[in-house]
Amino acid sequence: MQLDLFIDNRRTILLNDAAGLLRALELEKACAIYDGLLADAPEDGEIHGLKAEVGKWRERLPRFSGGGPEGLHEIHCRLGEGTPQALRDGILAFLGKQLQAAPAPELVYIPPRFHLGCVLREAGRHAEAERWFAAALRSGITQRGRFLAWRGDALTLCGKNVAAMECYQTAFLEDPDSVDIDTLANRDIRALLLTLGLECFDEEADDREALPWLPFWGWLYGAFPLDLNEVAADRAAFAASLQQADDGEKLPPARLWYEYLRFAEYLRTCLRDDRELVRVRRRMKRLNGEMFARYMERIERGA
Repeated sequence: MQLDLFIDNRRTILLNDAAGLLRALELEKACAIYDGLLADAPEDGEIHGLKAEVGKWRERLPRFSGGGPEGLHEIHCRLGEGTPQALRDGILAFLGKQLQAAPAPELVYIPPRFHLGCVLREAGRHAEAERWFAAALRSGITQRGRFLAWRGDALTLCGKNVAAMECYQTAFLEDPDSVDIDTLANRDIRALLLTLGLECFDEEADDREALPWLPFWGWLYGAFPLDLNEVAADRAAFAASLQQADDGEKLPPARLWYEYLRFAEYLRTCLRDDRELVRVRRRMKRLNGEMFARYMERIERGA
């Protein structure tokens, strides 16, 4: 922004200088600038507020920065709406650097949202965040659904929607209970969750109840593919495994229904075994009549 040469821009220039110091975490120097401004304008409420907030962080950062991941988590938790944006940028950069220096940084996770990938996403570094979420998944992080969805969020924010949808689908299939609903960044996923909740669940139901059904609902609306390769590779083995899971109640209801869906679609589109298809569809109907009705509507439309 071009400065107005006809007014005194000293205050603006000094505040910009202070913001640069905050990003570098040179808090003593920033406070010195605020002191100089207050000497000229002791009633300036904005400067008083900035100095007070920076003063809090002058005490906090040394106190918590040497405490390992837990100390860094404390710093992150204390970032609030009152933290100046420039200082927030500096603290997030500091946290990212410190976390990357930790042993196995991809596995450092303190619930609900303290992870290197989360810090980088918050700082707007979405491509880096995606790589760290992927590294966590490769290293066997627990709560796979949460990290898969976070990776989907990062990919969405990078404009990679196809890869993002793959992550979301896997998250909802493998571990829907741990998905962080509040951070979902993909508009298509949010729209699917909204329509699923409105059409198939009571008003009192929590969105989390709908999450396990999103893989089917997404397929219904063309957002997710339906992988039939496992069925095609060994139909008899897939059928036996599915029956075993059904008999032993080894899968959650939504996942069991989805596996029957895969089997039914293989029978309908590849094998064309009407007798077996009727049996499978009857089981799907008994498991969840509402979803079965939606499925049949799609089939009748010529899907």
